[in-house]
Amino acid sequence: MANFIVTYDLNGPNPSHKQMDEAVSRVAAKYGRVLETVWWLDYSGTSVGLRDHLQSILGAEDLLLVIECKSAAWTKLLVDSQTFKDAFNKAA
Repeated sequence: MANFIVTYDLNGPNPSHKQMDEAVSRVAAKYGRVLETVWWLDYSGTSVGLRDHLQSILGAEDLLLVIECKSAAWTKLLVDSQTFKDAFNKAA
C-alpha cells in the first residue's frame, strides 16, 4: 500500500461532489478528506491506475491530480491527524 493525495476541480454538472466523494471512498480501505477537494488514500495500486479509475467518472471539463507521497507536513486537517500520521510513519 502507498499513500496518495488526490485533488480535483469539478467544472461540469456531473459528477457532483457527493458522487466524487463516494467514488473516492470506494477505491481504498483507508482514506480521508484532507481539505475540501483534497483526499488522502492508502491505495494498493499505482498513481496511473488510481487516476484512470477516478477519471472514468469525471467529465471532460473536470481536472484531476493524483500524487504518490512518502512524507507530509501539516497544521490542521479535516482527516483525523493521528490516522494520517500513522499512514506516513508506516511508509517511512
